[in-house]
Amino acid sequence: MAQQHRDSEGKSLLVLGIIWLLGAISDRLWFAFDRSVPAWDQADYLTSTLKYLQALQHPQWLSGEWWTNFWLLSTKIPPLAYILTVPFLQVFGTGGDRATLVHLLFSAILLASVYSLGVQLFNRQVGLWAAAICVLLPGLYRFRLQFLLDYPLTAAITFAFYCLTMWKASEGRRKKEEGRRKKEEGRRKKEEGREIKEDFPHSPDLPLSPSPNLPLSPSHTPPLSASSFFWAIAFGISLGLSILVKHTTVLFLFTPIVWLAVGAVRQKAWGRLGQLTGALLLSAAVFGPWAKTNWLLILTGGKRATLDSAIAEGDPALNTIDAWIYYGQHLPEHISWPLLLIPLVGLILYWRRRQDSSSIFYLNSCRWLAVFWGGAYLINSLNINKDDRYGIPYLPVLSIFLAYCLTLWPSRWGRQIRWGTIGLAILAMLFHMWPLGGAFGHSLVQIISPGNSNYPYLGKEWPHREVIAEIIDREPYLQSTLGVLPSTPEINQHNLNFYGALANFQVYGRQVGTNLKEVPQDVRSLSWFVTKSGPQGSIRERIKKAQNAAVTAIEKGDNFQLEKTWILPDYTNLNLYRKRVQPVEIQPLNEARSQVQLDRVTVAAKAVPGVALPITYTWSGPWQQLQSGLVLVTWQNQQSGNIPPGQTFRILHDRAIAQATLHPGMLEADKFAVGFRVADRTAMLPPANIAPGTYNLQATYLNRKTNETYPINVPAVSVNIEAEPLDMRSQAEPGNEDSTDKPELDLVTQLRAMAVNLPKGLPGLEPVFEQIGRINQYDPIQDYTVQAEQALEYRLQQEPNNLELAYALAFSRVLQQNAKSAIAALEKVTQLDSRNPYAYAYLAFVHLYGWHPKAAQTALKPALALNSNLPEIRILNGVAAMMQGNLIQAWQDLQYLKKLKI
Repeated sequence: MAQQHRDSEGKSLLVLGIIWLLGAISDRLWFAFDRSVPAWDQADYLTSTLKYLQALQHPQWLSGEWWTNFWLLSTKIPPLAYILTVPFLQVFGTGGDRATLVHLLFSAILLASVYSLGVQLFNRQVGLWAAAICVLLPGLYRFRLQFLLDYPLTAAITFAFYCLTMWKASEGRRKKEEGRRKKEEGRRKKEEGREIKEDFPHSPDLPLSPSPNLPLSPSHTPPLSASSFFWAIAFGISLGLSILVKHTTVLFLFTPIVWLAVGAVRQKAWGRLGQLTGALLLSAAVFGPWAKTNWLLILTGGKRATLDSAIAEGDPALNTIDAWIYYGQHLPEHISWPLLLIPLVGLILYWRRRQDSSSIFYLNSCRWLAVFWGGAYLINSLNINKDDRYGIPYLPVLSIFLAYCLTLWPSRWGRQIRWGTIGLAILAMLFHMWPLGGAFGHSLVQIISPGNSNYPYLGKEWPHREVIAEIIDREPYLQSTLGVLPSTPEINQHNLNFYGALANFQVYGRQVGTNLKEVPQDVRSLSWFVTKSGPQGSIRERIKKAQNAAVTAIEKGDNFQLEKTWILPDYTNLNLYRKRVQPVEIQPLNEARSQVQLDRVTVAAKAVPGVALPITYTWSGPWQQLQSGLVLVTWQNQQSGNIPPGQTFRILHDRAIAQATLHPGMLEADKFAVGFRVADRTAMLPPANIAPGTYNLQATYLNRKTNETYPINVPAVSVNIEAEPLDMRSQAEPGNEDSTDKPELDLVTQLRAMAVNLPKGLPGLEPVFEQIGRINQYDPIQDYTVQAEQALEYRLQQEPNNLELAYALAFSRVLQQNAKSAIAALEKVTQLDSRNPYAYAYLAFVHLYGWHPKAAQTALKPALALNSNLPEIRILNGVAAMMQGNLIQAWQDLQYLKKLKI
């Protein structure tokens, strides 16, 4: 009997493997023909896989700093799907189609989980049919053919639900064993009682001594089984991993977890409740390192991803019926009519003849599936942001129920019905995946399987690779940021950024021209743009004016020239524009250089305070020193000893050479043996309170990797600062004049200019928040924050009591989300600005960000002593109290939220 059972199980697993293989062959054949480019989200996720591929080339498993930077590579979206894709990229190479090979792994996990659930809840027949249905569900195979997180999430959730189901079943097995044991013990007890009566026929009935194998009392709970501990641990790990795929996991598993927890409380099964609690804590330990590193961005990004997206996309409000039937309306598209209706007819026929049927109706199993599906449906309906793909993780569980219903058909024609249903589903899948039968075939398949078809694109290739190659060909030694103005599924910032990442991250694509008042800065800050004729794609109404203004400035202005035009497959034109005067130009020299030199400085002889001053530095030196070099540039007043109080006597212009855009590209190492000359066109900002006079140049080289420094010989050059009336707009937003023909301030200078507002608290932070997102677009890797940190660290070693530099250093570290170093910098700020409550507020905020509520509360004590009525201080104190469990104090302090003006 056992041998027969093993043979049956082996055959079932063989069939399951064949189902997986046929699905894999179908998918890879589709990818072999497809020549499309990834759309927005797909390209963004593909780029993230390349980031993790790069990070895992040289891992430092024992370095805490490396792990922090590793988790920071994906700040808003959990990274497990990207990480699991890395081995496939390492083996098969990079590219969009190759990245989707990871779906073979997720398909194996999904089919194994569905089959195992079917076997556990019903039988092997149901498990195999459910696995076959999973391969054929339109809602699943459409997303197997795209690099999105929805299919990996579906596999992860299904596996976690399987582990939870096995944990639940372990209690049932324990109860059966307990019942069997009680029956045996009861039988033994009766036999022992009869023996006593036979030996002592005239003795009264006496209670038997308790046996060590019998329960001491009716309420005694037997020990938990080893299998229940195993499955509790498995569920905790699988739940944590599923959340690391996408945090919407909780929307699907919340209801069954609560269901089991409530059941354990009602049954007073405290051991089971402890196991479930332990599993949840274990899951937190799995996803906790990523969440702890990025929790603030997860919370702030959640609003944009839900509420803002729902409003922008016009999703139905929760007080309308459409919000609650949204996913129900999409069930025919996700499942197809044959797979939906034929099983339900089988269930109805079974129910009508259930008295005469020999089949067993698995009511408890169906109830458990209903708990999962019903809870997932309701909670996802409660989510205001809706998309038909957000509901697909509950489809595998639904497939198990449909497979069970298929087996309920009468045995006379049940086999034919099941195979006929699967045959129809296969035909529908073929017609949806391949353009068979033309328009007639498309119309026909819509009858039995409504929804969008997903044909492979067989037309002319899109020119993304050529665009990137053209930029690199013109600037082989530079990293470039490409401003992308259209936003169509085929031409958008994400997929151009992806193809730039494939080219060794030498070109980044970023969407600009979305804010009308920032268009001049966008045009000044970037050297490359693409525009497109015809439809511009998903450009929302509020940004159309800005996009039109940017297109006009680039196509009709004098600052850009058309580099190349491609005719796209949709017969529109894609235009690549390049700035006529490049902010950075580099050329190799005939001779080698040993150190960095400043060959020439081109600057106006006169300047006024608070207004950006265009300047060009021409550097030369060896490649390694130029690429890893910071230059600490100081324009010093010759009469600094006679400067009145309140005025400054210098201009700082510290930053990386070539604005840190030097990139080796694909060039061979021997190409860098010679020296290079770099022309660096930028602008510096004389402080608004600078004293009039003549300012001479001083420069020091700082190696970013070795911290080596040496003075740089500078040419004889000076700038005369004149005491002229300031333009107040220029003073308020230095370097942001409407003119597009002047160079923009370098990003390190802009960072220091923003940091000046930090001592003002929230009023000073508002302009900072407005600008930081904009300048992050210009430097896609935010290296300017690291440049600023390194330069400011050096400056503060020379001037340890300079408050302005201390604030700027703290700001640069906060922007890097480096809590430990930011705390050290802010502690220095509180020492230098001890009478400012906002300095302590910043320190407390970073402590809270790093999950140090006690330290945050300690940091706030001086602020409360200075001004206990500041809403910002009281709110931070309330959050710190809440994180420590002091709910009364938290409630009192958080009342100040009503007084906060944002």
